[in-house]
Amino acid sequence: MNPTTNRTAFRCARAAVAAIALLLLPVLTAPAQAATKTPAKTWDQIQFPPLPEQAVPKPERVVLDNGMVVMLLEDHELPLVDATAFIHTGARFEPSDKVGLASLTGDVLRSGGTESMPAEELNEFLEDRAASIESGIGTTSGFASMNALKADFPEVLRAFADVLRHPAFEEDKLEVARTQLRSTIARQNDDPQGIAFREFGQILYGEDSPYARDETYETVAAIDRQDLVDWHQRYYQPNRIILGLVGDFDSERALSLVRDAFGDWPRGPELDTELPAVAIANPPGVYRVAKNDMTQSNILIGHLGIEKNNPDYYAVEVMNNILSGSFASRLFSNVRSAKGLAYAVSGSVGSNYDYPGVFRMFTTTKTETTGAAIEALIEEARNMTAKPPTAEELQKAKQSILNSFVFESDSTREILGQQLRYEYFGYPLDWLERYRRGIESVTLDEVRAAAAEYIHPDDFRILVVGPEEGLDKPLSTYGPVTPLDISIPEPPAETAEVTEEGQARAAELLAGAVDAMGGAEVVDGVTALRTREVATQTTPQGELEVKVASIQVFPDRVRQELTLPMGSITMVLSGDKAFMSGPMGTMDLPDSQSAALRRTALRDPLALLKARGTEDFVATALPPGELDGTPLERLQIEVAGNVTVVGLDPESGRIRQVSYRDQGPGGAPGELTRTFSDYREIDGLTYPFAVVGTFEGEPVSSSKVEELEVNPEVDESAFEKPAPEPEQ
Repeated sequence: MNPTTNRTAFRCARAAVAAIALLLLPVLTAPAQAATKTPAKTWDQIQFPPLPEQAVPKPERVVLDNGMVVMLLEDHELPLVDATAFIHTGARFEPSDKVGLASLTGDVLRSGGTESMPAEELNEFLEDRAASIESGIGTTSGFASMNALKADFPEVLRAFADVLRHPAFEEDKLEVARTQLRSTIARQNDDPQGIAFREFGQILYGEDSPYARDETYETVAAIDRQDLVDWHQRYYQPNRIILGLVGDFDSERALSLVRDAFGDWPRGPELDTELPAVAIANPPGVYRVAKNDMTQSNILIGHLGIEKNNPDYYAVEVMNNILSGSFASRLFSNVRSAKGLAYAVSGSVGSNYDYPGVFRMFTTTKTETTGAAIEALIEEARNMTAKPPTAEELQKAKQSILNSFVFESDSTREILGQQLRYEYFGYPLDWLERYRRGIESVTLDEVRAAAAEYIHPDDFRILVVGPEEGLDKPLSTYGPVTPLDISIPEPPAETAEVTEEGQARAAELLAGAVDAMGGAEVVDGVTALRTREVATQTTPQGELEVKVASIQVFPDRVRQELTLPMGSITMVLSGDKAFMSGPMGTMDLPDSQSAALRRTALRDPLALLKARGTEDFVATALPPGELDGTPLERLQIEVAGNVTVVGLDPESGRIRQVSYRDQGPGGAPGELTRTFSDYREIDGLTYPFAVVGTFEGEPVSSSKVEELEVNPEVDESAFEKPAPEPEQ
């Protein structure tokens, strides 16, 4: 068993023992009670002794000559040493045109190796010692962590210091991190709850606020290696770092090792890093994200919250517990249990260390109970003052918080982590002890006053993510409705300048391509194509063979029946709507997938030629290129805002290749290229029977047409979404 596994097992065992001890507490105390009191007959007559004072160990705090703060906490339970560094930086300091810079810097700080130890060498060094070094940058802080066996601590600490002080930011590792970030952008609309919480933050803080803005393809593309180097040089200075050590060491010896690793790092300049201002960005009302591939609504309601240093913080914490702190809380009891409107429901006045958090109430409900759920949440918010908390609720809430307090600091590593955060944000180091005393001292009047002060139903912003149809009440019932656009901006396309000369040459090339496909009469006379083909898709697990039966009705309808080893799936595109049917039933496709289907249909060679002469069709010639050493004529075609580069055989005029920027297999954008061959004539139409696809130069797919039918009879019902089966 390796050390990490051993440590995890030990922690699990320790947690189990603690849980059993808590369960046995009534049994262990019963004999003492029986000796002096009448035995309890019901559970509510059992009396427990007061909770004992919890002794929280205090780390030793030392400031090095260069300004680095070091905090040490010995724990000799296991032969392990952990180190955590907090760096005074954060994504909130990024320039608005390079959002994502902090994230990339934090990732590549570790993954990109150091000046003295390349990335792969660093990886091997750590693997040989069952050690780890990680790094990252969040909204309000940067962090780096280290874990090692006690015996390896000195040399791993030196490597840890090397990562913090001398990162190499290797270019290829930056590109890996950039690709991962682009994949995240591509998938940001896949999770309805993710959409809800992201958009709610932007409603409150503003989409341009550093506390709510998101990376885009454009801002990520604007970041280069030098930006990472400059960010590191600006923020990664010893006087901006708080380093914590916890584990099996002697503090004096550990401090000596820290001085050896960091002591000669010169103090950096003092920076004026004024925190971004926070102000409500959008007025009260209803905000709607239409997501028609769902059968339920995700609802968020609220406004801005508080900071943790607010004098009413403890009263707010107790109030939050009454509202949504347990299965017996108001939201859970009334919205979920009594009214049956939701499986999950929550709410609290949120707090951050140095900027306002968010008060929000959240639930998911069936589409047809959306209005009822909104009203239930608003009712509970109003009842926090109209039906103020009772003495019984106060007592239960305080007991719940205090009984769980032990789990907030049940390990020295958790305690040190808390101390580092308090130090970082300028809070008193005895904040944890103050928290318990503060909760114990909260009165009923203070909780009622906090509810009135920090919950304002008339100031609510209401966000609904879900279907537009099937709601029990119009959303305008609850205020003016503002639709939100969550479409993901495409990367800026590099397009050629359109000139009269370029358009004239493009017209000649297009005329040749039309002739090569059978002539204008044939091309324009095709209304539909039916094909059967065998496709091979390249996946991380190997090649996957798929049989595809398709019918394409020009200009914007496609039905594909895919037969895979694990079953069959049907995808249908009809105008601006798309759905998928399979073993799990029928569902609307997300907007991103339906848009991808439309773009692919528009870029079929026949579809491109049929679109010539339409109002939004623009073509211009490009400099010649080549394909496998063979010359190609090239032109740029833009249809409905989609730009495609087309390569044509200069002798036959046939379309040999189309290239365009789109999402690849992993979701990240890049250059997709489809190369056509094996042209055959069917009913006067000369059409490619073989296609090979690549993404960023790497093979991703291939297909061969086995059957082709021109202008088949079309069953219109094939493009209609099946009605849902009646519930049993």
